[in-house]
Amino acid sequence: MNNGSVTSLKKNKKDPDPDIDVFTCPLCLRHYSDPKQLDCLHNFCEGCLNTYITSKEKKDLLDGKFTCPICHIPTSISVPESNPETWTGQLPDNSLITSLAEGVPLNSETQVCTPCKREGKTSAAKHWCRDCFEPLCEFCKGIHRKIKQITGHRIIPLEEARNKPGNRRLEPKTDETCTEHKGKTVELFCLGHRKLCCVVCFATNHRECHGIKMIDELVTDIKSTGELAEVVDAMTEIVHRADEQIADKSQATTLLNLKYAELTEKIELLTQKAIERLELLREESLRRFEKFHIKETKALEHRMSVLQSSKLAMDLDLKYLEAVAKHGSSSMLFITSERLRHQIGFHREILTVDKEKAEDLDYIFEFNEHFLATAEKITSLGKLRVQRSNVEENNHVNGEQRLERTAPVIDIATRSLETYTVMPGKIPHTIMGHPDPFSLKLIKEKDYNGSTPNERRIVWFTGGMFMADGVHFLMADYNNHKLKKFKRDVYYPVMEFPLDSAPCDVTAANNDDEIIVTLPHVCKIVHYRINNEGLKLLGAITTHSAPEGVASMGDKIVVSFGDCIKIIGEDGVEIQTIPTLESFTYTAPVVVSRDNQKIYHRDGDAIVCRSHDGEEVFRYQDRALREPAGLALDFEDNIYVCDCKSNTIFQVTSDGSRGRVVRSARVNVGSPVGIGFDQTGRRLWVTANIRRSGQLLTMFYLIN
Repeated sequence: MNNGSVTSLKKNKKDPDPDIDVFTCPLCLRHYSDPKQLDCLHNFCEGCLNTYITSKEKKDLLDGKFTCPICHIPTSISVPESNPETWTGQLPDNSLITSLAEGVPLNSETQVCTPCKREGKTSAAKHWCRDCFEPLCEFCKGIHRKIKQITGHRIIPLEEARNKPGNRRLEPKTDETCTEHKGKTVELFCLGHRKLCCVVCFATNHRECHGIKMIDELVTDIKSTGELAEVVDAMTEIVHRADEQIADKSQATTLLNLKYAELTEKIELLTQKAIERLELLREESLRRFEKFHIKETKALEHRMSVLQSSKLAMDLDLKYLEAVAKHGSSSMLFITSERLRHQIGFHREILTVDKEKAEDLDYIFEFNEHFLATAEKITSLGKLRVQRSNVEENNHVNGEQRLERTAPVIDIATRSLETYTVMPGKIPHTIMGHPDPFSLKLIKEKDYNGSTPNERRIVWFTGGMFMADGVHFLMADYNNHKLKKFKRDVYYPVMEFPLDSAPCDVTAANNDDEIIVTLPHVCKIVHYRINNEGLKLLGAITTHSAPEGVASMGDKIVVSFGDCIKIIGEDGVEIQTIPTLESFTYTAPVVVSRDNQKIYHRDGDAIVCRSHDGEEVFRYQDRALREPAGLALDFEDNIYVCDCKSNTIFQVTSDGSRGRVVRSARVNVGSPVGIGFDQTGRRLWVTANIRRSGQLLTMFYLIN
């Protein structure tokens, strides 16, 4: 058994979560107001707890019990049949929390006014606010009295707060209530049963026990005894194991997400192959049917033509005979009728040969009965199951062997060990090596909302960049004339930087805290220093036409315009101009490789790669690439292109030899116009044109 003190324990154990404040109600996240304690020892404001209880359904409040909002352990009410609105009044007050909280002024750091300290100022504290739990100077005390929302806060002199008897933190006065006998105070402890007892507990259940002690007898030097160390050890161990299991479940969720993406793609591929096969059979059957139909209808048309000729001949002969009979001699009539008699036999033979009637004609298609029977038997594309393997683990805690329930291991565990490096709480990075570019997949990570309060215009992101820390990224909101800073795990922007004109694109400069922004409306390329206080103008270049895309290339920048690409030196002098075909998309993107040796840009509907001195390396065109917008490069300089007309993301290999659509309707992002990778080349953002779709900004990452 460890006999060290609590202080020594904390040096060897993981510290508690720094975001947890024992003086803050877990429900309202404010300092406790009339704290009430549940049977599980968790505490809540009386008002918060009452709202929680009364919001529960009746079926959840049976037998006078309700569950703790944190641990879900039930707490019993002394009068079960009473109205739930009165239950909080039956719970014990936690005077310990109140006493400890009011002991905060004894901390030596409270000599300085906390509100002033937050602003970087140093002011001597003279007062203590019991509602804010902060020391105040004379000025901040006056502010409290002027602001309506906090004018009722209880402010006392700092010395009075220090000298109050209840503020002696080593011995806060508290009366702990017995959990079994409401209203009774815990005064005794049974060593044999390790049970806290009130006088009723002692009289009813522990009268025969020999190890009954008064609590006051046992608390001497408790901080230095092994008893407290054992409790701290056990609690810390639970926290540590919980962290491990949470990380494991997070990893399992991530791996299942990867497997889900892989299998859904396989299901789509299988379905597509089946559809393609059916389409092939359908087209072949229709082709043969059409050929057969054309042959039959042509034969019918030929017979109709023969019959029509025969009918016309008989009509003419009949009229001729009538004319001879009316105007000719008898001998002429005899000769003509005999000649026509021979013609009648010919035409009668034509009619005799063609006896087929319309009702005798029909098409019959004998369907493949084997195919139909097989199709009817197919009820699914496959069987779905969750594979788990039981792994026994032996854990040794305090010298005792304990068998733990193992977490299920999914059927991609083997692959995960070989393919992914998974850290707790992080998205896995694929150990890619040099994979086939067409084996790479995009996995959706998070959607973002770029709008901020009081904006009258819809958000329209046209460009952006990841910041040097890899956690934040900066987006150019063209419509609202702002740069907006995002954090990867936060849904809304964490900061915004208003500009005088609409930004089209933004890129990192040579220093981590410097950026370059294009402002097409005023024909300027602006150089800023960026920090949490705002933007500081370092310089600007005025151009003859509207700059759009921009990328850094060492001590130079590459800027795209509607009809050309320009390489500009750090002194603002144009080094080279490369003409391009004018396009009517929203931006003319440009991107530079990580080694600053290649430039990629759009030229009409083609994607062009150039060397750093402007010489063309390759040009890629594809019928599937209809209206290229944004450009970005992954970790191996494969090119990713936003096609805002076909609503796809197109991938071109780094050598320009192959291309493909990497996005499908299953993960459609609307009309993509902007795209950008982080420094690793594995995580990317995609922006969608809000005028065509309802989406704004989505984060993805690459796997193979």
